[in-house]
Amino acid sequence: MPRSARTLERYNRAFYERRWRAGTVVPMPGVRSATAGAPTIEIGAGLRPRVAIGRAMFVDVSRTACVKLRRAGAHAVCATVARLPFRSASVGAIHAYELLEHLTDDRAAVAELARVLVPGSRLVLSTPLHADRWHTFDRIVGHARRYDPAGFVALMEAHGFELDAFAPFGMRPRSRVVTWLGAYFLRRWPRLALHHEERFLRSRTSAEELVIVQRADAETFVRQSGELDGAVTVWTRTASPRPATRGAITAWTRRPD
Repeated sequence: MPRSARTLERYNRAFYERRWRAGTVVPMPGVRSATAGAPTIEIGAGLRPRVAIGRAMFVDVSRTACVKLRRAGAHAVCATVARLPFRSASVGAIHAYELLEHLTDDRAAVAELARVLVPGSRLVLSTPLHADRWHTFDRIVGHARRYDPAGFVALMEAHGFELDAFAPFGMRPRSRVVTWLGAYFLRRWPRLALHHEERFLRSRTSAEELVIVQRADAETFVRQSGELDGAVTVWTRTASPRPATRGAITAWTRRPD
């Protein structure tokens, strides 16, 4: 059976708190996006920041992650995406990788992101796609859903965002064998899995790398999304939300265990 909202929240907090207590800060590649004169925020990075530590403020629900980010030189505050500690229309850019799919109320989170962003500013998100590709890996890492591409676009447009660009993206390994092994070790030996993950990331990634996105409109994204297991998307905060088509904001489908 799917996890209830409260059970999922407890699971995610416990799962990632254990990881961050045992882990270290490992900067990861991200999308370059900034608005002059207004701050850049990264939300939910944990110990895997994708914005340069000296160029952004980090918001995370994990106190452990915030403490370790501060030790690494970051400005980090402990808060939730449901209640961001910023004035309305005060933030120049937000990055939130691998965040929305963990939230039971993603619509409220998107509304809060829209509230704090300056009109014309950028929002960078990454999300898994296609409910029919649900895997044990999704459940283990605390996903509430995988997104239907058209429904995801409808959700964002209903809150005043317009798609500018996208690129393939995903944390799940491409190999089915590696995915199965990763899920197995995450269940049985999470500390060992974290150790090997960090060792792999340090040898294969660099904070100086960038995720290169291609400019595209929403129609192109939906048309090409069949080949994607997940995507990073770049959105512009428009002055007002686009009216939603009735019934169009069904952005996800829960999957049974």
